[in-house]
Amino acid sequence: MSNSFIFALKSIIMRQLLYIIFLVGFFYSCDDGDVFEVTLEFDQELELCIDANQGDNLLYDTKVNPAESLTLLFPINNNEEIFDPPEQNFEKILNIDGSNVMFNYRRYNGNPEDLICAVVPNPGTTIIEDYAAASGAEAVFMSSYEDDDNDGIPSEFEGRGEQAEDGSYPDAIDTDGDGIPNYIDQDDDNDNIPTADEDPDPDGDGDPSDALNTDFDSEMMAGSNILPNYLDNDDDGDGTLTINEDEDSDGSPLNDFDEEDEDPNTARYLNPNVSESFDAGAMETNEYTRTVRVRVTILEANIGIANLQTIDMGTYTLSIPLTGGLLD
Repeated sequence: MSNSFIFALKSIIMRQLLYIIFLVGFFYSCDDGDVFEVTLEFDQELELCIDANQGDNLLYDTKVNPAESLTLLFPINNNEEIFDPPEQNFEKILNIDGSNVMFNYRRYNGNPEDLICAVVPNPGTTIIEDYAAASGAEAVFMSSYEDDDNDGIPSEFEGRGEQAEDGSYPDAIDTDGDGIPNYIDQDDDNDNIPTADEDPDPDGDGDPSDALNTDFDSEMMAGSNILPNYLDNDDDGDGTLTINEDEDSDGSPLNDFDEEDEDPNTARYLNPNVSESFDAGAMETNEYTRTVRVRVTILEANIGIANLQTIDMGTYTLSIPLTGGLLD
């Protein structure tokens, strides 16, 4: 092999090495105005801690390998609707200013959970790098919700119907006519026995087509009641409404039996041989749950080591117990 060929080959290799060194130097010498790729890979399941003394909310996501966090600090006051949206798909935008509203990407020498929200931080863990978004970035909150009465029947099987643009369900079925649609009504037939206690889904598959029906006679269709118990206000078909078979008027016919009947172990409301009527007890208060999901996106964030146009920070989920029925 000639010396000239070897020299030429070495020259090519040296040029390639210099080019690689130049690229590495370029990426590591970027100042705040330069743009390069930063990958923030978190699970996007946000958590919240509230500092009532300081009047701040802190949404955050952490990981331990490597130990990093994303945090968004913003005031509690005037932002309550983020977690209790007045309408479906409610959007709110906060301007990040570096004082009242702050977004930070941090690196630690230990588990971030030892510091975030800790009243007494676990000793040994510290922040080793802290990059705050400069003023001009935005935090975009998109809040949606799902209502459920937790009665064992998924809302889509309770005649909820199609959702309107305002987030309501104008065609939702209200079997008992109490003004509370079935999908947020704990007692769909208004008989003072919660739907969940009327065996609406015996096989647990979410479909109530096999719901218990104690007064249905498959051999005598004529005159039989084909309504399942959870939609039937007279579960034993004896002519006395279930709600009026509450002997002690305590608001729960579940607990009343007729000791003198030949079947004293069957509750009165399921016993067609016992039909004495009593004054109805007080109606049980209806309760249901609203599950709120808040999606957080950070826009145009200059965090010092990178300018990031969009950061999908993740989703915070909370459940709110509600009393009543129809939305205001």
